[in-house]
Amino acid sequence: MNRAGRILLIFGVLLSIVSGLTVLVVLSLSQPQPAEVPTTKVVVAFQNISSRSEISPDQVGVADWPRALPTPTGGFPDSSSVIGKVATAPIPPGQPITDKLLIDKGDAKETHSNAALIIEKGSVAAAMPVTIKSSVAEAIQAGDRVDVLATFRSPNNGSGVATQRLLADILVLQVGPWPSANAKQQSTTGTSVLTLQVKEQDAAVLLYAEEFATEVSLVLRSAGDHDLPTLEPVTFDYINQRFGFKLPR
Repeated sequence: MNRAGRILLIFGVLLSIVSGLTVLVVLSLSQPQPAEVPTTKVVVAFQNISSRSEISPDQVGVADWPRALPTPTGGFPDSSSVIGKVATAPIPPGQPITDKLLIDKGDAKETHSNAALIIEKGSVAAAMPVTIKSSVAEAIQAGDRVDVLATFRSPNNGSGVATQRLLADILVLQVGPWPSANAKQQSTTGTSVLTLQVKEQDAAVLLYAEEFATEVSLVLRSAGDHDLPTLEPVTFDYINQRFGFKLPR
């Protein structure tokens, strides 16, 4: 092959390469591009964070939060703003972390068991003795919500007995005794006491029930369920009427 032929061959190869690249560019430009979604930076939990625990660097991170959704009120744009602070409630993975879920470690006075720091304003903490039965077979954990049921017997009528929901949607602050600053977390197995967050008037109601009710028990509410359906007191007449019993008084 003479020199002119080689030049033509090289030129043809280069032309083919350029043509191929041109086709690829045109095809890529013709493909629909995904729409860019505006986002903002929000700190979220990457792992489960327990109530009253100090937040560590591996438990949190920054995620892109779509601006089309309302930005969590009190959120943080960077992890350094939350690391080292104490969670006031359980935080599951994926949940944005807000200032209402945190307290400064200095405010906690170097202990994660200071109940006063996590009680909502206007509420008080009240301890309630429980048994394996009244504590729903020890299924109840801190952060759960419960209803309090009580059975009362009329003082003037020995047969006048009624069972009814006494308090509803009550937050459980602690299961078992609160650990001291120098003590390790105590096991909740076989616990005999719960700490509930209630209004002070309801604390008095709870104390009265513990003293004068024939039985006080708890029922565990489903997570996120705050509905309060109207309940009918369960009495002797209620049982007879609902189930068709003919029990004599």
